[in-house]
Amino acid sequence: LESAGGSLQRGDLHRSISKSPQTPTTAMEAATRALKLDSIPLSMIVPAGILALWLFFALIRSTARARAQRHATVRVITWANHKGGVGKTTTAFFVAKQLAVDNKDKNILVVDCSIYGDLTRLLLGSASNGDGAEGNLVNAGQTVEHFAASVTSKRSSWLPSLRGTARVERHIARVKDSAADAPANLFLMTNRAQWLNGPHAPSTSGGEEHGMEDATDEYVAAVSQALRASLAAKDKPWIVIVDTDGGLLHGMSKFALCASDHIVVPTNADTADMRRLHVMLRYVRSLHQRGMTTGTVGIVFFNNLKVKNNSPSDDLATLGLDFTVADDVADQMRRLADFLRDMRGEFPALLKEVEPETFTGRSNFFAGIRHGGVTMQRVKDRPYDATLSDQVAEDFAKLARRVNHLAAGTKLAY
Repeated sequence: LESAGGSLQRGDLHRSISKSPQTPTTAMEAATRALKLDSIPLSMIVPAGILALWLFFALIRSTARARAQRHATVRVITWANHKGGVGKTTTAFFVAKQLAVDNKDKNILVVDCSIYGDLTRLLLGSASNGDGAEGNLVNAGQTVEHFAASVTSKRSSWLPSLRGTARVERHIARVKDSAADAPANLFLMTNRAQWLNGPHAPSTSGGEEHGMEDATDEYVAAVSQALRASLAAKDKPWIVIVDTDGGLLHGMSKFALCASDHIVVPTNADTADMRRLHVMLRYVRSLHQRGMTTGTVGIVFFNNLKVKNNSPSDDLATLGLDFTVADDVADQMRRLADFLRDMRGEFPALLKEVEPETFTGRSNFFAGIRHGGVTMQRVKDRPYDATLSDQVAEDFAKLARRVNHLAAGTKLAY
């Protein structure tokens, strides 16, 4: 004010206001006269106002952006591969069931981020009978979209004290309530898009639904962190298994990767999958660079392998196999493994768990699942009373143990 030509003596402001106490407007005019604000050049007021607005909106943006954070009692494992048909849904289903059996002291939550909802129907036991049981979950608001909407409504308050935390328990279903023989600690959050894309969709719906259409960084980060924070507030630890679509990158795919601690990658023994893996790694790296996720690739497993014989091979043990496959299949597997090791130079933050090329002993990073045959289809039709063949069941039990160790932050010791 002095530099602008104004002057202010001690007590001038107080005396000016106290002489004119009639109205707030009068008091403000008195204060303005005492400060001689009208003598400040416009060239100073306008830049100061712009700076104040910029600081205000920068503060709002910084508080609105939820950065990726870890919670000790919650581990999110996302099944992902940008190639379809590699068995993400089927293997996530069997691993989730096994985790629920092996972890009575924990809750297992399956989040279905596929717009086709196959994992939802497998878990509910409605994959073959088409009874539309998933519609009950949609109507009850037990979906990713409903949870996201609750997060958005909580964040719409300008007062942080009124925001609270979105309550995830309102948006998940205990699987046992729909499938009586399911483990009591197995829970499901489906998505509304899969219902609108299916045969039970209302006649008013048209086109393909993707869910979470407003997939801005701020929005997706807020929803993924709200999921983790809400689960962390519960009494029991949680392991969360998230299924994604192959070949489709939509809002729920982004949410699934942003929420992840670890990414599990199923793949065929086919070097044609390498390009899709590279696309996925580039996308996850972009999420890392924007602070959207801390997820890393924890396991790559080869799915649906045709077995040559059930005898173990020292050579194939380095790829996580307890059995022998045909020579041409083994060659494709080695080439894929070498590709991933080579990618460590390009994606060091994502592939830090993959072993160096000179590793010895048994793999902690790679794994293999035999072709399930007719017994696998039988279990998919009757998920809680039919059983897999002994060898395939053991493959899934070993993969579930790997996931357990990922969730605990430890490695298997061989």
